[in-house]
Amino acid sequence: MGHEAGPSPVCVIDTNVLFDAVAGGILPDLFGLACVFLITDIAVREVRTIPLPDLLDLGLEVRELTGAQVLEMLELRGKNAPLSIADLSVLVLARQTGAVLLSGDGPLRTVARREGVEVHGILWVLDRLVAGGVLPGRRAAEVIGVMRQNGSRLPREECERRIRAWMR
Repeated sequence: MGHEAGPSPVCVIDTNVLFDAVAGGILPDLFGLACVFLITDIAVREVRTIPLPDLLDLGLEVRELTGAQVLEMLELRGKNAPLSIADLSVLVLARQTGAVLLSGDGPLRTVARREGVEVHGILWVLDRLVAGGVLPGRRAAEVIGVMRQNGSRLPREECERRIRAWMR
């Protein structure tokens, strides 16, 4: 991202994007994006493999949901039973703050789009890291391979297209 004027965009991050970033060895790079990264106090409890102080040092901001947001979450739960409370919490926070939701969770992405929330996954993050000069293209291509080997469920065709482009 360039040096455009104005505030940094806000991204609400789901835990699976954090786990993918760890799997790819790019967690510090993720926070190199010109974004404000938010997560809910509910979702951050799912992150047991990454020490919370490390995430806070990188720039992650933990937000507590208001009573009204919790009620909205419960209302959404009635319509979207397969989503976890943590998923619903990041969806509500993204919707109420007008933020981009970063998630690789298929059902959450579907509901987010239906609710009018802009949603992207780890491949979009890699695109931004390469475009912003935070990560060289070749390194991003290697990261995709490492993430896939470490169990990240990424769309094969989209991965291969990026790898071809970045390895040129």
